[in-house]
Amino acid sequence: MDSEPVAYMYRDNLHSDARFSMESKIGNWSPEDINEYEISEIPLYRHAQPAPERDQVRREHAEWSQATFGDVGPIGPLKHLSKEALEAAAEPNDLSEWADMQFLLWDAQRRAGITDEQITQAMIEKLAVNKQREWPAPKDGEPRLHIKKQSALVLPEEITLEKVAEMTAARGAEYSIRDGIIAAKWWNACRAAMLSAAQQEAPDGK
Repeated sequence: MDSEPVAYMYRDNLHSDARFSMESKIGNWSPEDINEYEISEIPLYRHAQPAPERDQVRREHAEWSQATFGDVGPIGPLKHLSKEALEAAAEPNDLSEWADMQFLLWDAQRRAGITDEQITQAMIEKLAVNKQREWPAPKDGEPRLHIKKQSALVLPEEITLEKVAEMTAARGAEYSIRDGIIAAKWWNACRAAMLSAAQQEAPDGK
């Protein structure tokens, strides 16, 4: 095993061919440039390097899962993951629960045919979206969902018996005072319900 790389290979979206350097240069670029130009740095060694322990565990789990559960899709592992997440929330210091969640996430990703590179790109894009969103104040032990912008409520005006009479006359219909009172009460009750629902849906940090 070599302790230090002998060279570095670089790729970006500005050049079709890889470039090489005898020393690491990834620190010469800003994080913004690395994301925009998709710059990657790969260390090169004189001899093949053993796979990191985490990669070995991931490969062994994939082989075991495939042999045990066969060619199933990602839905089952994802549903199982939601169960394990609740158990981890109850015992956040239990490392075995974290291991189960990682196994299931790996398994679902593999069965969905999604690569690490695709997830990384999706994370970069989603992080940019999240940074633009408005978030409620932190609250330990509770999920924090981004605050959705509320569309302007179009609330009808409160109606009076006189207005009901005008609307009915305009349509050439006949009505009794009793019918007018019922219509006005129904209209205003619907209006009050709309207003109450809008107030309950207003952002409250949840």
